[in-house]
Amino acid sequence: MYEIKLNKKVVKFIESRTKAEKKAIKEKFELLMENPYPPHPSADLKKMQGTTTFRLRIGKYRFIYEVVEDERIIYMEKSGSRGDVYK
Repeated sequence: MYEIKLNKKVVKFIESRTKAEKKAIKEKFELLMENPYPPHPSADLKKMQGTTTFRLRIGKYRFIYEVVEDERIIYMEKSGSRGDVYK
């Protein structure tokens, strides 16, 4: 099982979501902790081209993360809507 570490901006982003959105995010994060690599049957994950990062899609939001395999950590670097997160 992996541990998820959140960037401060990701924490702030999650805290500003509605109760239903927070629940959906929590459920997907729990699935991600079991298997952070695509293809994942219950999560929309993709490897980002030309990088070591991955993209998790939850509804209209995107989360960009990197896996530190040695420590079994998933580091959430960015979050936001599709237009904002890839900048």
